[in-house]
Amino acid sequence: MRSKGSPERTEELTGPVALGRLVAELAARAQPEPYDLTPGGTGRRRLSEDAGMSVWAVARMLRGETLPKAENIGGLAAALGVDEDLLLDTAGYRNRPDRAKRTNQPVVSIAQPPSPEAIADMLGITHSFVRKMLISSIAEAVRLQREADQNEDGDAGGRAVAR
Repeated sequence: MRSKGSPERTEELTGPVALGRLVAELAARAQPEPYDLTPGGTGRRRLSEDAGMSVWAVARMLRGETLPKAENIGGLAAALGVDEDLLLDTAGYRNRPDRAKRTNQPVVSIAQPPSPEAIADMLGITHSFVRKMLISSIAEAVRLQREADQNEDGDAGGRAVAR
């Protein structure tokens, strides 16, 4: 039963509640035999066995209280007969725009190495503080490597230090 003010479209939600709803819906339509998730039914036990999860974890997931461990998503997807990506996206373990950005990466050339900013883009780092830290760390590592490469033997000999 839907309460007033609850979302009409669950596909826009991510996280434990959305995953619980999706899994319950998929379990009811599973083939060759649907999982009976009604009180007193054996569906939770069967689903937990088929997915390789504890009955307790399945029950909490179905109630929208918690997400399964990421390593259990594959077993859950197999038990429900769906693609693992659907469950990962619904759980919020990754988001679709991020995944789309990462699948269309440019070819990296040794002759023209990517900039620290391009590396942050390739990794999907968008948080401003984390991005600044990564870019400055990469720039410093490149500087130290160049300094070390200028030494005759290629060994910095302890002279290259962070500035």
